[in-house]
Amino acid sequence: MQPTIESSRLGRALISAGVSCTVLAMVVLNMPDSRLKSYLMKPVAPYVQVVGLGQDWGVFAPPRSISLQVESHIEYADGTTTVVRLPRRPGIQAYADYRWRKFEERLRLDVNRRLWAPYARFLVDRARAAGRTPVRVSLVRRWAESRPPGPGPERDSWREFTFYTVRVG
Repeated sequence: MQPTIESSRLGRALISAGVSCTVLAMVVLNMPDSRLKSYLMKPVAPYVQVVGLGQDWGVFAPPRSISLQVESHIEYADGTTTVVRLPRRPGIQAYADYRWRKFEERLRLDVNRRLWAPYARFLVDRARAAGRTPVRVSLVRRWAESRPPGPGPERDSWREFTFYTVRVG
């Protein structure tokens, strides 16, 4: 049986020192900004860099000031119309549909117009699989200014713009 580092007195001391340094570094990193934190960061910063504990919360975007949606309006040969929205479930269930939310963010942008025709074809194929005969698909951007938390409505009235339309042959 091969000896492990924790089987010796020196090994246990090194492990304890490493855990203690890590806990100390985490405490200093999470202190509110102050002179004390600035003072303690001088010796802690090299350790934080070496072990990769540094977290920069700057990667998180500020809250959005606008709510966005993409709707698809499908017109059928019988004269009816269906509005299709990308999946959007509340709470923990939202994680199951998150890929659709990211797709929606990209789909609405003019720089991603290469996505519009394939998505319209996807909708046409789904409609045909359900026994319907689509004749036109329109993609519509919807947006509204978000309001701050508190009493009153969550957002202003929705505005919309049809950004892509295709006739189905």
